[in-house]
Amino acid sequence: MRVMSLQTPARLYAVTETESAYGGRSFSLVPDATIWGDFRPDTPALESTAEGDASVVQGADFLCRSAVGMARGGRLSLKGFDWRIVSLDEGADGSVRVRLERVHA
Repeated sequence: MRVMSLQTPARLYAVTETESAYGGRSFSLVPDATIWGDFRPDTPALESTAEGDASVVQGADFLCRSAVGMARGGRLSLKGFDWRIVSLDEGADGSVRVRLERVHA
């Protein structure tokens, strides 16, 4: 992977979980870093439920040089949308393929 091909900035957010005194949980996004990569979105797909609700589901690959700070369930903000990290795959050359997903109602 060549550094010159990494043209897309993405803001990395870590998801933190806090438990309340009553056993409930709340989640928040904490800004972590800006990373550069090669963004390759899939074609969005329209999905509907039995109740007739519709949503747009889209996957994407984000290729970058390091997985430092990234984890499944974390978030990347890029190209105007928030994407959930579904998986991380490290290549033999040290590059990282991050599989992303976004759902828009």
